[in-house]
Amino acid sequence: MDTTQHPNTTLPGHAPLPFDATLLFKALQYQLLVAVEHCYDLAPDECLWLEVLGDVTVPGKSQTEVKHYTDNLTDSHANFWNTLKNWLHENFDRTSFKSLVLLTTQEFGAQTLLKGWNTATPAERLSIMESIVASSQASAGNKAKKESEAGEVISKPSKSQSLQQYVMTLDRRGALMEVLERMHITTGAESLEQRLKTYETRHLKPIRPSKYQQFIYELLGFMCSPELVIKGWKITHQAFTDKLSELTHRYMKHPKTFPPVDMAALKKSVDVEEIRPMPFAQKITEIGGEQYLKRAALHRVVAQTTISDLYTDGVLFKPMVDLYLSNHLTQHQYGRDAAMLGCTGVTCSTQLSTRSMMFFLERNGLPAEPFCGLEHTMPEFRNGIYHMLAGEKPEDEDDEFHWRLW
Repeated sequence: MDTTQHPNTTLPGHAPLPFDATLLFKALQYQLLVAVEHCYDLAPDECLWLEVLGDVTVPGKSQTEVKHYTDNLTDSHANFWNTLKNWLHENFDRTSFKSLVLLTTQEFGAQTLLKGWNTATPAERLSIMESIVASSQASAGNKAKKESEAGEVISKPSKSQSLQQYVMTLDRRGALMEVLERMHITTGAESLEQRLKTYETRHLKPIRPSKYQQFIYELLGFMCSPELVIKGWKITHQAFTDKLSELTHRYMKHPKTFPPVDMAALKKSVDVEEIRPMPFAQKITEIGGEQYLKRAALHRVVAQTTISDLYTDGVLFKPMVDLYLSNHLTQHQYGRDAAMLGCTGVTCSTQLSTRSMMFFLERNGLPAEPFCGLEHTMPEFRNGIYHMLAGEKPEDEDDEFHWRLW
């Protein structure tokens, strides 16, 4: 894995700091996305390794080095020569792979001899490399001569020249030919932003649009989870398939289970003083339920947010929601009528308030009816429906939602 040399943007008025690791994390995300695409192609008996044998490795199949760079891939670029050096390591089993791939966002430089690499034979590839090295050595020799004539200290070989010397050493020629037989260069690969967009288009059609980012975040989180990293960063076909199934089940356009709700985030948005004047809050306060206002407000937000999100994603239609609201209003009214019968003859306001609070708590504690057929509908959502109903003013006052039993 590698990264671009220059960030596209910096903080206003500030130069990039030498310890800014933003690009490192961007490169890691890019590598994970490349790995995700490889995971889609895994057969049931295959797995993928990250970093252990190189950037992205499918044993017995391919090993891919991933470069997220902005400059051109030139003859002397370290990305080319360093990748070859890695594949020449004595412990790297080159012959176990069908292909060795250098995948980079870079385009070929205008004058590079590497342009015809993928169509060249192994012998032709070696000839290309020998031409590059010969040119590099000639330039280095001319530079050394000028420095010597000027009485200057002769410069040490550049990083690129050192890499070239290592790769082209005759002792490694057999290993180099094994690499050249398998090596492919993919240039002009999509940027991180483009790759994310392509992933959405290609793989997320069954997913609700508002959940695209969440789906990708959780999938990338799985790809670099501590559990996988600690165990060697191996991702099996089964593990990847299971994670895809889980995320698809949770975020699909027509879900079977109730969508997850970030209760902690919604709770922060609740302001009791702001909701206190609202009709639903007043109907709780009038039976002595002041202590339950914040919880009721949270449940109301849960219901409103969930319905709004499902509307946005085209999962819900108004008649479906209206029917659910109507059913709960009817059930509540019958439940309230029964509770009021139990209060016949009770005139003490304290007792009526107490019984009303008991009715409130009992209703809020009932099992939740599935919302539009969604399994595991949250009781918090159903309670939020109660509070939404309590906030409405119907044309017929007999249809108004109340908690009081008088």
